[in-house]
Amino acid sequence: MKNCFLIVNFNDYKSTKHLVDNIIDYKIIDEIVIVDNSNDDQEIKLLKKIKNKKITLIENGENLGYSEAINIGGRYLIEKYYKCNIIVSNSDIVIMSEEDLEKLLEYLNFPDVGVVAPQILERGEISRGMKSPSPIKDFFLNIPLLRHVFLEKWLFYKDDYYSDEISVVDVINGCFFLLTSEVLEKINYMDDNLFLYYESDIMGRKIKDLGMMTIVVNSVKVKHKYSVSVDKSIDPITKYKMHRDSQNYFHTTYNHASSFSRFLLKISTDIGLLGLRIIKHFKR
Repeated sequence: MKNCFLIVNFNDYKSTKHLVDNIIDYKIIDEIVIVDNSNDDQEIKLLKKIKNKKITLIENGENLGYSEAINIGGRYLIEKYYKCNIIVSNSDIVIMSEEDLEKLLEYLNFPDVGVVAPQILERGEISRGMKSPSPIKDFFLNIPLLRHVFLEKWLFYKDDYYSDEISVVDVINGCFFLLTSEVLEKINYMDDNLFLYYESDIMGRKIKDLGMMTIVVNSVKVKHKYSVSVDKSIDPITKYKMHRDSQNYFHTTYNHASSFSRFLLKISTDIGLLGLRIIKHFKR
């Protein structure tokens, strides 16, 4: 089965070029698909200069969001190959070795495994799996002071949970993961009602509903330069509003949150948004 590397690019040519240079000679990769979410002519011109027989560039002409970009690339690959393994990646990822990809792909073919991810090195820390939050837990986590108290206990597994070769988790870091084309079709693709945030929570829920597992391979790590393109393009308040809207959608659609739970979520996000505005005011 073909192994295809799908990169989502948004105004981040330098990182995308660095990632392509990183993996272009990997024999295990049959095709690299760059899905471009920008509408910048200069960005597109630069991307078109990345030429290799392995590379396909898909131009969306606008920012359709992370999930929709994955779906567009996934549908292209399924139409071309019918069945393939898909490695989904942000543009700002660094792969340590071809052997690491080989190990991740091996686990992708295990029975009942739906999604495979490595450990992620970002911001000087290791990002692994997370627990899927309930609406009430997210209510508390939306409030900065309470988030500090409950974050580790409610969202993260203990370190010893990752002592074995693999760990089954609810949610993986969505910046880099692997799944087969068959699984992507079975979950009816990524939920493109979201523009940003909670994509991994929804994917994890869909995988679980199929009776399959989302796993982290603890012996493999990749580096993530962490939201390079998003941080330089979207201000903190706008990002917070995106997070709020995605959170509300996730809990309403997939957790069937009650009207009272949705009310509590609104209160907590309003408090968080007020805090950001106060901080912005005093920084002027």
